[in-house]
Amino acid sequence: MDSAPKVSVSTKTTLNPDQTKDRIKNELAKRRLLIEKHKRNTRLIGTLLIVVCVGISTYIFIVVRKPSVIPKNITSSAQFPIFYPKPSKQIIIKQASFKYDRSLGQVSFIVNFEKSTITFAEQGSPDSFSADPNFYPAFIQKLNGYDTFSGVDGRVDLTLPSETHEQTAVMNAKGTLLFVSSSSQISESNWKLLFYSLNNTQP
Repeated sequence: MDSAPKVSVSTKTTLNPDQTKDRIKNELAKRRLLIEKHKRNTRLIGTLLIVVCVGISTYIFIVVRKPSVIPKNITSSAQFPIFYPKPSKQIIIKQASFKYDRSLGQVSFIVNFEKSTITFAEQGSPDSFSADPNFYPAFIQKLNGYDTFSGVDGRVDLTLPSETHEQTAVMNAKGTLLFVSSSSQISESNWKLLFYSLNNTQP
């Protein structure tokens, strides 16, 4: 005996046009909400990045950036690079000692180094030094030069001028003639330590 044919009944609900429109509107609304949320997150991230960048810049400006060692009125007056040692526990630059002598065109200042008082005196290199190669060696000889070493910026001559009887290091570099005199005897190793720490301004 043949069994009766099976009839497939679909359970799928057919939506009317109004329901279809409502579903589309809901989907569009959800997408708009997602887009707005994405935009808000993007703006938030952008704001946070700006805040972080400003914070880093402020830190660099306030903490990392150090004030100039040489007063601005001194650097603006001098028409040559000014050499100065990098301050440290051993090297202390006396800020109030900076002077510019217009009549001599000379910058001077005092440094405390290893219990000694060091006087820096600087001026523009004389034209005669570049015009005559023998002039500078003769000049050092007159100052009773007794030793020499190579500094970061050039040759350094140790002298003992008869007029002052003070140990004086002399260097002619980058258009500047530099005299560094000590109130007490300094070893050659300490002279090197002092000169190796030199920085210079740009005129």
